[in-house]
Amino acid sequence: MNRHPSGRPSRRTFVNLVGRAGGVGAAYGTLSAMGLLPVPEPYSGPPPLARRGGGRGTKVAVIGAGVSGMVAALELSAAEYEVRVFEAQDRPGGRIRTYRGGDTVVENDSTQRVTWDDDPTLYFNAGAARIPHHHAAILGYCRDLGVPLQVIVNDNRAAYLHDTAAFGGRPVPGRRVVTDARGAVAELAAHALSRDLDHGLSEDDLARVREFLRSFGTLDENYRYRGSRDAGFAEPPGGPTPGRILEPLTLAEIAKGTITSWYGLFAEDYDQQATVMEPTGGMDAVTRAFYRRTRRFITLGAQVTKLRRTASGARVTWRDRTTRQVRTWEADHVIVTAALPVVEAIDNDFSAKVKQAVREGARVYLPGVKIAFQAARRWWEEDHRIYGGISFTDRDITQVWYPSTGLHGRTGIVVGAYIWTTDIGRSFTAMTPARRAAAAVADGEHLFPGYGGLVGRPVSVAWANMPFQGGAWAEWDEHPGTRQEVYPVLLPPDGPYWFAGEHMSHINGWQEGSVRATHHVLDRIQQRVTAQPA
Repeated sequence: MNRHPSGRPSRRTFVNLVGRAGGVGAAYGTLSAMGLLPVPEPYSGPPPLARRGGGRGTKVAVIGAGVSGMVAALELSAAEYEVRVFEAQDRPGGRIRTYRGGDTVVENDSTQRVTWDDDPTLYFNAGAARIPHHHAAILGYCRDLGVPLQVIVNDNRAAYLHDTAAFGGRPVPGRRVVTDARGAVAELAAHALSRDLDHGLSEDDLARVREFLRSFGTLDENYRYRGSRDAGFAEPPGGPTPGRILEPLTLAEIAKGTITSWYGLFAEDYDQQATVMEPTGGMDAVTRAFYRRTRRFITLGAQVTKLRRTASGARVTWRDRTTRQVRTWEADHVIVTAALPVVEAIDNDFSAKVKQAVREGARVYLPGVKIAFQAARRWWEEDHRIYGGISFTDRDITQVWYPSTGLHGRTGIVVGAYIWTTDIGRSFTAMTPARRAAAAVADGEHLFPGYGGLVGRPVSVAWANMPFQGGAWAEWDEHPGTRQEVYPVLLPPDGPYWFAGEHMSHINGWQEGSVRATHHVLDRIQQRVTAQPA
């Protein structure tokens, strides 16, 4: 251990201790506070293209009308660029997709009819489903475009944690696991402090730290954890009765679980911290708002089939999927926002290294799956006092989401599976929708006996099977080396070609990543245009 001559810990030792206790984020924040790292500038809004000279009629073709493509259309058109967006599907929005009664889910090899009741609270965000409070770019567009937001219950300590290896395989309320784990760890820290760590602290410091641990872990006067009302009650308090708290789960029992440690940190994850929001009535309110402002620049049902360079830019060849007519449009720049599995299928003349990068990047997409049910009654509220939030399980369904809307209503939509791991995702993607639903019900029985009689009218979406998608999002980090080797190849322009979309950000799987990546490209295009002689 490196120590300062005074006997105090060195800066390096101090930062290492912070990192061990609080993780990389805590260490980074400490380094920033000590002035040892530059602090990134806060988000300041879209690039001011018009103020920097605007487009002067420069033509820009955009492939894909997801959030990234519509942001490009909105900002470029406002700065006097001539912009056209080509979208292969008959709807904008990309992986923003909200289903309601009467809709149809079309996958490459199946079609499902959504038979849910007609009710504004009955909807299913099959793709993007939440917006963290610090995603300033997409929230800024929601504000500017008039998209009303509502808070969703993302973390609910009344919802269950179910881990086959722990607690006898029984589901346990999240509050019990989190509270008892915190108490047990605080007890260990308090006793270790007096033996091993006090040589770097004054007596006053030691007293303050012990008091903090006692409060943090609900410890008794001997720094022992004996349980806490925060974990819940074996007998709840009533009018004249004080109630009886639950016997605490032991740390050894909690540690048996395969997902218990991860669950305990879920609400602390940067992107999951409260407050988390969604547009009122469903995430596709974002799509509708963007489309109202950009629809005159967007051609739906326009499948891009070929890209070729010209003397001054590139030629986009596209086919009308309704009439089968083939047309072309020449542009000075082409912003490719479509997912890389889709881009790979386009006949293109990218450079050899970019072709290879697209090919490798197309393999990193996560085969995410969601399955939703309409319930005949709101049994999660009535029987379990669960109002919104998520239950976690080590069964294949991974998560069960409860609606934050329609509280105390007659019915509701339960997301009975949210699968975001590769192997399980591939397995469910290969199933028929009926088999997916049956598998989800079977897993749900482990959380709620009789589950099959509580849910019905299933609807599932396997994103690797959705036309013109190829997966839920780019999960670079699951493929060692790919982020370092492939991603940098796609960042700079390849002649007239630019790449944007969530996969071109470090905020993968979120609308914020799509917006930030697009802003980066727009800023670079404006620099190039501004540098050209008027």
